[in-house]
Amino acid sequence: MSNAPASKSTVRKLILPVTVGGLGGFLGATAFLRLTDFDGVAGLSVSQEIAGLVGLLYVFISASVLFGVLIPNAGARILNVEDADELREQKKQLTLSGVGCAALGAALVVLALTGPELPIQPASGAVIAIGLVLAGTLATIAMKRHTDELQASLSRDAIVTAFYLMFYIGGCWAVLAHAELVRSPLPLDWLTMFACTILIGAFWQVGRRGMLLRGRN
Repeated sequence: MSNAPASKSTVRKLILPVTVGGLGGFLGATAFLRLTDFDGVAGLSVSQEIAGLVGLLYVFISASVLFGVLIPNAGARILNVEDADELREQKKQLTLSGVGCAALGAALVVLALTGPELPIQPASGAVIAIGLVLAGTLATIAMKRHTDELQASLSRDAIVTAFYLMFYIGGCWAVLAHAELVRSPLPLDWLTMFACTILIGAFWQVGRRGMLLRGRN
């Protein structure tokens, strides 16, 4: 019987974040995929659609974090934090993290929309994407000055996890492509895998430490 209150508390914690995340993700994905219906715009390939959706996921996560920083009382209800005070205390770190996350996501979206017959021309897309990646890198470097030992350890472990995921998923795909069993991964596929494995690695390491569900009961 003692597990019943805990289960109800967990459900209550998840209702709002899952609802907001699901609705935001659905609306964002729908809006992006409708780009293929615009007049004068060539259809996106599967690789471009996936890259764009992953990029939008990063942008959505960034928007959620920055929203929490700007409005801590509301942000504490949808973000994985103890309370609004934690958002206030980590304002600089979370702001830089949000900027870096948004930059990486925006770079993927830009590349997904880059092509000779697409809204962004190849040369412009390359310059914009590289600029966004550099901006995200600078934000990440600046963020490290505001991280504690636990956060730094979590970040390192997430990167290691991402490396192994990238190695095995990308490696297996490359092997199968070399054997002519599947198509070869495109450059955009590698960039999308890189972004996905970083996100998966972060969630995996947070989950291993029992930090996925925090906050008040």
